[in-house]
Amino acid sequence: MSKPVFEDLFSFEGRRNRKSYIYFSLAMIALSMVLGFVLVPIAVGTGGVGMVLFVLFLPILVSSWAVGAQRCRDFGWSGWAILIAMIPYVGVLFALAILFIPGNQGANRYGADPVGPSGAVAI
Repeated sequence: MSKPVFEDLFSFEGRRNRKSYIYFSLAMIALSMVLGFVLVPIAVGTGGVGMVLFVLFLPILVSSWAVGAQRCRDFGWSGWAILIAMIPYVGVLFALAILFIPGNQGANRYGADPVGPSGAVAI
């Protein structure tokens, strides 16, 4: 069993497996597109574009960092490693790599296996 996608969105603790991370990423891309297409024209019309967009996209950004940190911990790296994604060019490669790097089976120093004790292999 995989970790639920919308569990611990703002927590920088614990681990997250690949399946949960991929589903979360797809959900955030869809939400960002909806906010972008629907709310940006409204924000432009009000004149407070910067502040409105900042307030709307800040929770998405923070939760993405938190979930990325959980994903890094799943394969044994520190959660701070997610900041590599902010480096131009290298960050894109790192963001793609964490989609494919398998997590440690069993518990590691960051917590229990998010797949569970059954030994089921997650994608």
